[in-house]
Amino acid sequence: MDRPHAARPRFVAGSIGPTNKTLSISPDVGNPAFRALTFDQLRDAYVEQVRGLIDGGCDCLLVETIFDGLNAKAALVAIRDVDPDDRVPVMLSATVADRSGRTLAGQTIDAFWCRSPTPTR
Repeated sequence: MDRPHAARPRFVAGSIGPTNKTLSISPDVGNPAFRALTFDQLRDAYVEQVRGLIDGGCDCLLVETIFDGLNAKAALVAIRDVDPDDRVPVMLSATVADRSGRTLAGQTIDAFWCRSPTPTR
C-alpha cells in the first residue's frame, strides 16, 4: 500500500447482508403457514457465504441489517457451523422499523435477542 497511512492497521469486516426472504412471516397472506424457504436452506446459504468470507481472509463477520430474528439465528448458526472455535469475531445489526422499537418482522429487540443463539464462549 503506497498511501500516507499505509503503516496503520486495517481490518476487513465480511458482510453477511440481509436476504429478501423471511422465516418468520408468510409471503402468502392467504396461507399464513407457508414459508418461501426453510431454516436449513437459509442456514446453508449463509454457510456458503461465511466460508467464502473466512477463506478470503476477513477479520470479522458482520451480520447486518437483519429484519427477522429467525434469519439472524440462521446466520449465527451457520457461523458456528463454519467456525466452531469462534476464531472470527462476529457483530450483528438489526433493522428497527419505527418508533415502536420493533423489527420489520414485528419482533421487539428483546425478542430478537432471545431468539439468537448464545455465543459459545
